[in-house]
Order: sequence, then structure tokens, then C-alpha cells
Amino acid sequence: MHQSTAILFVHGILGKPDFFNFLLPEVPAGVHVRFITLKGHCASASEFGRASMREWKTQVAEAVGELRASFSRVLIVAHSMGTLFAIRQAAEGNVDGMLLLNPPLALHLSSRLFTNPLKVLFNRVRPDDVWATAARDACGVATDLNPLHYLRWPARYAELFAEIHRTRPQVSRIAVPTEVFYSAYDEMVSARSAALFPAAATSLATLGQSGHYYYSPADKQKICEAFRSLLKKFG
Repeated sequence: MHQSTAILFVHGILGKPDFFNFLLPEVPAGVHVRFITLKGHCASASEFGRASMREWKTQVAEAVGELRASFSRVLIVAHSMGTLFAIRQAAEGNVDGMLLLNPPLALHLSSRLFTNPLKVLFNRVRPDDVWATAARDACGVATDLNPLHYLRWPARYAELFAEIHRTRPQVSRIAVPTEVFYSAYDEMVSARSAALFPAAATSLATLGQSGHYYYSPADKQKICEAFRSLLKKFG
């Protein structure tokens, strides 16, 4: 017998499930929540390198399939790379609604994209540096200083860039209620991505005080409000 609604949370590359903890108080009683940990995440640097995009996509597709077998409605909340998998599932008609944070459909490079990872790697994050602190807290891969453990990382990012290219044509096929947020100070994702989303199905907003990992309290509240609004559409 089918229950009502399930929400699948999908983190981004190098991320981890607890990135979405700030949204959990908004989930109504009776709604099923499932977090996915992509292979190689919440693990060592070498384990991350041995994972692959194919495995990550398969994990998400299988999770959506399992939820559809038990629930009448399946929603996805995703961040960064996770949004690419969500978009594909929506384009294939497998989900009923989405909340997407910083979908990386068009990229740009900022200095913080390079300086923050170095601060995290060498444990040089100052308490007052909200950008680097958020990047450290969002990191779901245990870093170390052995360069051999990172030899396969470039291949993982090459797969990510290829997946971005494959996902772009899928965006126009989104036909389910979708809340999309971009950050004005994102370290890597360009707000030009927003132009790819169909106006009929999506609500687009910019987070004026946030980056790829850091969300200001006011911007978190905006996301929470949109999440509540999305959930209300499914009773």
C-alpha cells in the first residue's frame, strides 16, 4: 500500500548528507525522509578517487526507484552536483517536485574556489572566515597531505564537467514544481545557469548574501520558506 510523500536529499561532490540539516525542521510529520551518501563520500580521499560518476548516478536512480515503489509522491532536494542527478530524474518523469541549490549548469571561477580548499586542507580556517568555515563543514571527504591519495581526483572532476554538459539539454524537460536558488557570491556556479530553466515549471531566486557552501541566516530562511511552499503543493 502506497504512503504519501517521500523526500530524497542528494548532496554535491565532496559533500555529505548533513548539509541539509537546516531544512529538516520544515519536514511535516508523516513525510518520509531519505538521505543518500554517494560512494566515496564520508570516506577517505583515496576512496573518493576510486568512485565514479556512473556509480553516483546509479545510486540516485535506484534510490528514486525504491521510493516510487512505496510512496505516491517523490521529491528531491539537492545541492550542486546532486542537482544534476535530480534534473535527470525529473526529465525522465520519476519525481514530482524539486528544490535545487546552486545547480552547476554554467560555471565561473573565483579566487575562493582555490583558496578555501587550501585553507581546509592545511587546517588554516579562521573562526571569522565564514566562507572557508562553511566549505570545511560541508566537506564529506577526509583530507590528508599524501598527494598519492588525490591522483584520481582530476578524473572525478572531468566526469562532473561532462555530466554538466549532458544535463543542460535535460533542463527544458522539467515539468514538475521546482524551486531553484542561486547564490550571488557562488565560488564556482554562474547565475547564467538560471536562463536554462523553463519558466512554467520553476521558481528562480537569488541568495544575495551567500556562496556555494555558505548561506546567510536570512538566505537560509528564504530557502526554508520555499521548501515549505513546495511541500504545501503536495498536501
